[in-house]
Amino acid sequence: MSSSGGIEMKPKVISFINMKGGVGKTTLSIGIADYLSNDLGKKTLFIDMDPQFNGTQAMFDFFKQDETARIIQSYTTNNQGQKITLEEAKKSIFDSEHNYYNDKVKAERKTIYRLFTPQVELGQSYTSPDNEGLITKLAHNLDIIAGDLNLVLVNRSSDYTLVKRLSNFLLDNEQSLDYEYIIIDCPPTLTTYTDGALLASDFYVIPNRIDRYSINGIDSLQDAIGNLVRQERVNLKNLGIIYTMVQTDLPKRYETIKRNFESKKVVNSMDIFDAVMHYYSDIQVGKTGGTLPTRYQRSKEDIQAITYELLERIATSEGVKQ
Repeated sequence: MSSSGGIEMKPKVISFINMKGGVGKTTLSIGIADYLSNDLGKKTLFIDMDPQFNGTQAMFDFFKQDETARIIQSYTTNNQGQKITLEEAKKSIFDSEHNYYNDKVKAERKTIYRLFTPQVELGQSYTSPDNEGLITKLAHNLDIIAGDLNLVLVNRSSDYTLVKRLSNFLLDNEQSLDYEYIIIDCPPTLTTYTDGALLASDFYVIPNRIDRYSINGIDSLQDAIGNLVRQERVNLKNLGIIYTMVQTDLPKRYETIKRNFESKKVVNSMDIFDAVMHYYSDIQVGKTGGTLPTRYQRSKEDIQAITYELLERIATSEGVKQ
């Protein structure tokens, strides 16, 4: 919980979600989290709820390079049997099985799965971890709750309390979680932990790549969220659709698909962001800045515009004048 002028303020919790995969959701969410923290100086927590944990990998690859190199160095010797240098270790980061995530975070169970681990036995009490047992510091204003492939096991459990684990964690640690923004990268599937992310959120946005099947993900998502809101009686606000992976030179058929998409009733009920995220090959191949879009000039300009519009929409929804 952050403070402003002596007034305690709850963090804004925003989920990035689409039921259709491959829409640039993770790239957008990690970019906004990085921009909020690094460029705007906002204390930000990134929560990776997607079992693919691509956001976690991108964050650790960029922010934990030195730590990963030191881990590799401790395990590796050269042909003379001597420990390799730190510079040699850095060169082998992407070839080694050792890394900060596997050897440190996963080994200490500091991932989102720890929060959603089902109770083994009926009647067994559950103790929510504290923030130090779950959160990893990335940079001055940026922390992460790392993703975990084991999240896919959660849906096999009949433990009905799992869906509220994240919201309860945030409430239980309210005084010590000094964040202004919490960004959640949700999976493109309807799961217990997807519901858990949405229940913990104040807002959600829908990253969307325009193609012939775009409407399918929006339809199923809005149905699911509508059911969740009615059942749990939560106040979850939709901030709009953000177009992603937009090509600079748009073919004519794209405009036709876009018009058809925007004519649908479910889309008409939502706002569409003016700012868009373009497609950049540098991000996809992870050149000098890895896969963080804020580390490339052109994609950073997109992230900046989207972030400012996002903040304006949050302020408007709360009746705050900018």
